[in-house]
Amino acid sequence: MPTKEQVFESLDGIRKKFDEPEIKEKFKGFKRDMHFKFTDLGADYVLSITEDASATLREGTVEKPNITIETDSATFLGIRNKTISGTQAYMSGKLKVKGVMPDLLKLQRLM
Repeated sequence: MPTKEQVFESLDGIRKKFDEPEIKEKFKGFKRDMHFKFTDLGADYVLSITEDASATLREGTVEKPNITIETDSATFLGIRNKTISGTQAYMSGKLKVKGVMPDLLKLQRLM
């Protein structure tokens, strides 16, 4: 089973993408809070994207996230490492996502 540190490191890899000029440009004005809930670790993380397309990552929750992603750590890391299809994980119920479709499609680039 993956550790909290491995999951945090992978999430931080997503956060670091917001340092890339191309990503910054595509996400300008896209202010959102993403809540990641890892059922097997009992861990929650929030990735916050600001108006200027910078991002922060912290452990914890947010009262009203724009996007919620619930999964186990192995499925998440498999999706990130491209050994598991995000679509298959979603269809099988291993990945639960809440949010508006345009946001979800835009964020798909980061995974």
